[in-house]
Amino acid sequence: MFTNLISRIHNCSRPEDILQASVESVKHALHCDRVVVYSLQSESLGKVVAESVEPGFPKTVETTIEDPCFMARHVDTYRQGRINTIDNIYEAKITPCYIETLEKLAVKANLVVPLLLPDGELYGLLILHQCSQPRAWQPEEITLTAQMALQIGWALDNAVRWSQCQKIQSSLDRQRYYDELLISATQRIHQGTTRTEVLEIATTQAQTILKCDRAIVYGITEPNVGMVFAEATMPALATLKGTVIDDPCLDGYRVNEYSDRLHVRAIDNIHEVGIDPDILDNLVKIAVKATIVVPIVSDRNELFGAIAVHQCFNYRNWQDVEVEWLRQIGIQTGLALAKAQFQEEIVVMRSSLKRAGAVKETISNADTQVQQVKESISSSIQTLDEARHLMRLLSHEVVSLTNKLSSEDINLVRIITKKLQANTEVATSGTISLQSEVKELETVVHSAIQLYKSRTRTDVN
Repeated sequence: MFTNLISRIHNCSRPEDILQASVESVKHALHCDRVVVYSLQSESLGKVVAESVEPGFPKTVETTIEDPCFMARHVDTYRQGRINTIDNIYEAKITPCYIETLEKLAVKANLVVPLLLPDGELYGLLILHQCSQPRAWQPEEITLTAQMALQIGWALDNAVRWSQCQKIQSSLDRQRYYDELLISATQRIHQGTTRTEVLEIATTQAQTILKCDRAIVYGITEPNVGMVFAEATMPALATLKGTVIDDPCLDGYRVNEYSDRLHVRAIDNIHEVGIDPDILDNLVKIAVKATIVVPIVSDRNELFGAIAVHQCFNYRNWQDVEVEWLRQIGIQTGLALAKAQFQEEIVVMRSSLKRAGAVKETISNADTQVQQVKESISSSIQTLDEARHLMRLLSHEVVSLTNKLSSEDINLVRIITKKLQANTEVATSGTISLQSEVKELETVVHSAIQLYKSRTRTDVN
């Protein structure tokens, strides 16, 4: 029977199951009316945490008892292994108040055995009650109860250790799970090619992974003022994107508090942390009940703003692993923003270089055309020089012909000569004016070339 009792107790993995199996097994084995486990909560306070009782007798489970005098007198002796038996409460040498307490529970006899853990710490008491009549506890019954108490102590210690191992393993599994999610989210955030894309990806990942009602990014536009640049939210909630808000973090923070990259705040219930009434009112207006706020800091340690997640339909006990995950997302968002800004600047520079190339080509074409005009003008000047030389020869010939021609012929020759001379002078004047204008154009083109070269050097630097 003892082996079966021990097997049943040790097959339980949770402390509450061990205690319940223990009281049921001991009651069944010793045929008593009630068995309870009385757990010490403090030096003066105890609680009945497990009970098995026959029908018709009062139930005591969850009863809390405070007895400073009793605890002061007997705790140390129970730690040393004391066992106490009362065959008949009316014949035992106990105080009237203790008799009154036992009468309320219909107890006529009891057996009290300490529950000691393997390290010697007193967990509580294993108490057997006989309620129907007094009972003379036999030595073998006392021995069995003491042995059971010893096994219960070992089983409780194993269960606690197993529970601790399970919690540690669960924590490790949870941490591994969030580490994997962080890697995946980081990769997606860094795939953003513009700052807008980075912020949209970050809020979407935060809202999806943390299963919260809303995720937003505040960008600092001026001291203590920000604007919601990106948002991922439940369909039932009104959008906040584009909203300008005094104090962008809404929870009493100021910009200078975010100078430390590690500064993070998690609020499980906005009504329990002493938030400024005005800021609390702002949170209530946008239906926030719980929130985490982390800074977004660039690679140059410059504050961009903050990423915040909101729980709007209920309060929430944020887990440390969730807070740390969002803190890492804030860091990665800051780095991705810096990279996206650099990429945007590269696009602008490439566009500028493309436009500069077009300007260079235009200037080059203008310079070529100016040179062509200069060559044409030079040829025209040479032709005009030859025309003037021919005019001089023609004038000389006209003079020599005056003696041979009639007066009418001479007048006609003179008219033609003057006309040719006038046309030549007009052509010469136009060519000289055009030559001056070409020189001015050449100067302008040369200045444009020098300006382009100086700006190109500046852009490169």
